[in-house]
Amino acid sequence: MRPLNVARHVSFRSHAAKNWAFIAVLVISNTLGNLFLGLGMKSMPEFDTPRLLNYFTALLTNLWIIAGVALLVIWMLAQLSMFTWADLSYVLPVTASSYALTAILGKFFLGEHISLTRWIGIAVISMGVLLVAETPPWTHLEPPRPEEEEP
Repeated sequence: MRPLNVARHVSFRSHAAKNWAFIAVLVISNTLGNLFLGLGMKSMPEFDTPRLLNYFTALLTNLWIIAGVALLVIWMLAQLSMFTWADLSYVLPVTASSYALTAILGKFFLGEHISLTRWIGIAVISMGVLLVAETPPWTHLEPPRPEEEEP
């Protein structure tokens, strides 16, 4: 039988691995989902209210938009899952790195111009992500364990 502190260490390491895996899924699916939506919308006509039905038909047949929506569904499910064991004040800031990656992809794949002010904002967000990533994902003494919850 392992001593209790070794079991806690293993539990903490498995939670850390799970956190980083979900953070990767969240950041990648959010970043690529938004990029794909941007690519899809570049080929769409300008929104025109009288032709609303035609516009929605074009949306539903655009493969970039379909792929973007599918990735954002994955992002939402992963984020909801992460909320079951990590604090909101951890999940949202640590996954904000997707904002920086989205801006970089927008520059290179969509040809967007990013001003110095935006780059500074992206740098500030990135520093905040690094600070939050150094903290534990929960404010409890130990990670939550579903099997020990009281009814």
